[in-house]
Amino acid sequence: MRLFKRLEIGKRKSEINIDSLWYNIDTMNNTKKQGQLRFIIYRKKQDKHFTGVCLDLDIVEQNKDPEILRKNLEEAAKGYIEAVSKCNLSDELLNKKVPKKYLKIIEDLEEYLSHIQKDSLISNGSSIQDSQIFTRNVCELACA
Repeated sequence: MRLFKRLEIGKRKSEINIDSLWYNIDTMNNTKKQGQLRFIIYRKKQDKHFTGVCLDLDIVEQNKDPEILRKNLEEAAKGYIEAVSKCNLSDELLNKKVPKKYLKIIEDLEEYLSHIQKDSLISNGSSIQDSQIFTRNVCELACA
């Protein structure tokens, strides 16, 4: 197992939950009625804005406020799922391959997590700050 359901970096979380959804990053099997969508929100040290990504739908958004970004990202995912459902398009559209650049960001977040677990939160050289990783159930977003 590799990653975690939700991590807020910069605000220490005592519970860090390893989750197998992240381990096989390219093996999701989402349908119009069920599945888990994976999201990351991150800000690199040099960036002024946060970037949010729905990994399974290849949706990318940016905003200065991570909470607004999260809401916008979830709304975009909901609209995407609703469009796929309404037009009866292939479920393959709900299982896009994760772009390589986001795999690298996930690896950076994993590295940061290992530093947190070792209690070395102080300057570990990570390029990622103030990040979130979370999942949402397909039906939570778009089932009628």
